Amino acid sequence: MRTNKKIIFIFIFLFSFINLVFSEEKIEEKKELTATESKTEKKTATDTEKKPEYTPLRKMARGLSNATLCWVEIPRQAIKTAKKEKNPKELAWSPIKGLTYTATRFCVGVYEVVTFLAPPYKPIVNPEFVFSEEKEEENVGNQNAEAGQGN
Repeated sequence: MRTNKKIIFIFIFLFSFINLVFSEEKIEEKKELTATESKTEKKTATDTEKKPEYTPLRKMARGLSNATLCWVEIPRQAIKTAKKEKNPKELAWSPIKGLTYTATRFCVGVYEVVTFLAPPYKPIVNPEFVFSEEKEEENVGNQNAEAGQGN
């Protein structure tokens, strides 16, 4: 029984590092992007940004990471909601929102592990990994806010 617990602990520990490695890749790419960008020559982020290569191995690693670290969504959504909302009713719903995100991330992770050899290899959930930044979701929120101001 003790060896089973040790094996499970090692399994979770290793896949948490996979998650951190892939999320650190994006952070390093952003640092390189800002370092090479000059003041006189302004390029858009889409012109210079490297697209990550989606492979079956990356899909399997993403699935294992999402399935093992899905529980991180509960405190993550609580913190995210606390930063955005000041209404106590909204704060009370944040653990439930975290549970639904946890269940979604777990199911998608299991799906990606089972089907890692079958295309498409692009991520289903956003952000791709639990510890990655949510740039697309923030951009959508900013566009909605701008559309609301125009009315």
